[in-house]
Amino acid sequence: MSKLDDLIRDRLSKDGQVLSLKAQFLREVGAKELAANEIMEGVRALDLSQNSIGDEGVKAIAESALFVNLRTLNLASNSISDVGAKYLATSKTLTNLRSMQLVVNDISEEGEKILRNSTDLIKLTSLKFRV
Repeated sequence: MSKLDDLIRDRLSKDGQVLSLKAQFLREVGAKELAANEIMEGVRALDLSQNSIGDEGVKAIAESALFVNLRTLNLASNSISDVGAKYLATSKTLTNLRSMQLVVNDISEEGEKILRNSTDLIKLTSLKFRV
């Protein structure tokens, strides 16, 4: 078992639907490992705030079929730029996402526009860029 597996087990809700990994120093490598972890398939709410996962970490999450059931995603304070915003906006697996937080990142107005106009994130009703 990896350290991430232990962390997930310790922080996953009893029903397996809510996972808070806030400020766990995951970085890009941890995000990629998370995106390949089968337990993520049952997670509906995921808090990855303050982990510096960056654009490549976001890409791994946006492309992982394991996140198809995700409804809420907190990516605040993760060094995400417009590149990461585009990965999220064009995700074919985050289609059930209803709420996403992206406060304290490096996303410009152009990146915000890309996300707001996404034709893939069709169920998204809450999108926060500002505190």
